[in-house]
Amino acid sequence: MSPLSFADAVEKLSQVGIQNKEIYLIDLVLLCEMAWADGSVQEGEREILFSYLNHHVDSINRLAGCRVLEHKEAKELIRSFLDNRPGQELLDTIQEVIAPVRLDQINPANAERTCLGILNTCLDIASSSVTKYPYGLTERFTQEEKDYYHKIAAILTGRNESLPPYQSVTDDR
Repeated sequence: MSPLSFADAVEKLSQVGIQNKEIYLIDLVLLCEMAWADGSVQEGEREILFSYLNHHVDSINRLAGCRVLEHKEAKELIRSFLDNRPGQELLDTIQEVIAPVRLDQINPANAERTCLGILNTCLDIASSSVTKYPYGLTERFTQEEKDYYHKIAAILTGRNESLPPYQSVTDDR
């Protein structure tokens, strides 16, 4: 459980321009940054992200028991983050508030499914497109994608400490 309350987290999001029902889309902003981690957003990454978005919107509406989010509005918001990389202040805020907004408010089984869904989609995004061919044995994911994946995994599992940069077993030591 996060030391930050839901109300405080919502206030922090409001300060960076995320308000009202948009707060339930913050996981998708993290996924947008995963798409940007290698420096550009490729078409395959967009397709994966929008597929996740459709599932996510349906899931939020099902959990709420009513239509809280509209697919069209969610797509417009997320498209803006795919067309223009999210700023660091926004990303830092979302990383700080993801637990009280998206995980602490649901039962543990749903929270675990949410975390796994985000992490699995990060892997799908990173593996869907590469920035250069041919790529080496350990270069399917860029170093930046690997680092961002580990950062998000630490945040979602409550191990928010800084991890050392990943080194491939083939790196010279």
